[in-house]
Amino acid sequence: MVQTIQEKNYHFYIETDVSRYIGEWIAVCEGKIIAHGKILKNVAREAKSLCFGKKFLLARVPDKETMIF
Repeated sequence: MVQTIQEKNYHFYIETDVSRYIGEWIAVCEGKIIAHGKILKNVAREAKSLCFGKKFLLARVPDKETMIF
C-alpha cells in the first residue's frame, strides 16, 4: 500500500516527539517540521513558502493537560 503525502505527514506527527513545541502550531512537510509558532496564520504562510507547492500538515501540539480521545 502506497501512502499519500498527507498520510506520511500525519504519521510523522503522531510518531515524533514534538514536546518541544507544546502549545504551538507546527507544519510538517515530507517528514520534517518546517515551521512552528504560536500564530497559525504565520506558520501556514511560512510553510507555504518553504514547501514549494507540496501538501503540508498543520497541527497544534497540545498542552500537557489536554486529553485527546
